[in-house]
Amino acid sequence: MALVLCPECGEEALAQLVSCPSCDEPLVTSQKSDKTKNTWMILFSLVFIGGLGAATMCNMMGYTGWAMWLGMVGIASVAALLLNLNADR
Repeated sequence: MALVLCPECGEEALAQLVSCPSCDEPLVTSQKSDKTKNTWMILFSLVFIGGLGAATMCNMMGYTGWAMWLGMVGIASVAALLLNLNADR
């Protein structure tokens, strides 16, 4: 379990808490984790869009085997995105 320091009283508190149990001061959440989460969301979204576009193009050109695999990459990226979004809940 991660601990953070209260900016007001300096006491350690669990990172999941919204406010300090000693002084009720709101605890600051990590900006780095939010930025990392946004980066992963953008990456998985781009992989999904790219996989969907590539699968469509391959299907139009008659490469149905490739279209199937690229479609699976797109589906896997959506699953990873959903897992990443629910990781902090």
